[in-house]
Amino acid sequence: MSTSKLRVALCTDGVYPLAMGGMQRHSRLLAEHLARSGEIDLTVLHPHQGRIFDASLGITEVHVPDIDKSKFYLGELWRYSVRVGAKLEELKPDVVMSQGFCVWQGVSRFSDRLIVHPHGLEMFQMLTRKERFLGWPFRAALKHIVRRSAVVISLGGKLTTILQGVAKGSACRVVVIPNATEVPSEVPSTSVSKGPLALLFVGRFAFNKGLDVLMTVARRFVQEGREDRVRFDLAGDGPLLADYQQRGLPKNVNLCGRVNDDQLHALYASCDALILPTRFEGMPTVVLEAMAQAKPIIVSDVGATAEQVNMHNGYLLPPGDAEALYQAIMAFTERSPEVRARMGRYSYDRVKERFSWPVASAAFVKLFREIGGARKV
Repeated sequence: MSTSKLRVALCTDGVYPLAMGGMQRHSRLLAEHLARSGEIDLTVLHPHQGRIFDASLGITEVHVPDIDKSKFYLGELWRYSVRVGAKLEELKPDVVMSQGFCVWQGVSRFSDRLIVHPHGLEMFQMLTRKERFLGWPFRAALKHIVRRSAVVISLGGKLTTILQGVAKGSACRVVVIPNATEVPSEVPSTSVSKGPLALLFVGRFAFNKGLDVLMTVARRFVQEGREDRVRFDLAGDGPLLADYQQRGLPKNVNLCGRVNDDQLHALYASCDALILPTRFEGMPTVVLEAMAQAKPIIVSDVGATAEQVNMHNGYLLPPGDAEALYQAIMAFTERSPEVRARMGRYSYDRVKERFSWPVASAAFVKLFREIGGARKV
C-alpha cells in the first residue's frame, strides 16, 4: 500500500454479481468509484475466490472464507466477522468501513476508525409480531456494533431517526450518505405510449414489496373496464413468483420474471413510470435507476423514499393502501404527456444532483478523511 494516501478497508460479505443484493451491488460500485477517485488506498475484504475487480483500478483484494449458508445465518455472520477481524489486525488500515455485520466480533478494537453501514434496516421495520420477534437478535447485534463505532451511515429519511435512537447515549455519529446510481450524461429520451401506460415494478416477489396491493389495484382496473388505461409489468424473482404464475393474473399484468441488466435497462426505457408499493424499504436503488432514466415514480412513503420522490416527480403513498395506490395511478393516467415528461425530467435532474456516484463517492472520501485525520492528530 502507498503511504501517501489514507488506507481504507472496505469489508463486505459479497460483491455483485457473484453475490446478489442491494448491499452487494453497493459494495462493487462504491469500491470502483472510490478507486477511480484516486484519493485513497483501498483494500476490499470479500468472500470470493480470485480477483473480481479490474486490476487497473488498483484495488487490493483480501479473501475471507465465506459463510456456510446451510447453517444459522446470524451465527455464520458472527463467525465471518471473526475472520474479517483477524485480517484487519494484519492490515492495520486507517479507516474501516463495514457493510452490515462484517465487523462485529471484537468490534471495540476498531472503534476509533470504524464506519458501519447497515443499509435498509429491515429488522426495525418488520410488520407482524412474528417478524418482530425473529428480528430482535439482528436489532440487538446492530445496536452492539453501532454503539461501538465512530460513525453509522444512514440513507436518510425515516432511517436517520431509527439510527439516532440506536446510537443514543454512545459516541457514535449518524452521518447521512444516500444511495447512488449511474446517471447518463444526457437526459434519456422519453417516448409516449400509444396504448395503455406501462407501469413497471422491479423487485423481489415477497410480501413486503406490496405485490398483493398492486394486484388488488390491477384487478379493480379490469373490473371497472379500465384495463386499457394501464399495464403492469412485473420484473423480479422471489418466493411468491411461482404462486403468482400458478394462480392466474389479471389480463393487464405481465410477468417478466428475473431479468439481466440489459433487459432491465430496456424495461426502464419503455415504461411510463416505476411503481413500488412496498411496505418497508431503505432507499430503493430501483427508484434511483428509474429516475436516472427520466421516469416518474409511484412509491410508498417508507424508509428514505421521501428523499427521492416528491410532488414534482411522482406520488408518495401510505404503505399497504390499495385505495391510495389506485387514486395515484388514476391521477397519473390523467396527466398529459407533456406533464409526465416534466415529471421525468425532474427525476433525472434530482438524481444527477443528489444521488450520482461521483456525489456519493466524494461524501465517503470526505468522511474517511475526517475519521483517518482525527486518529492521526
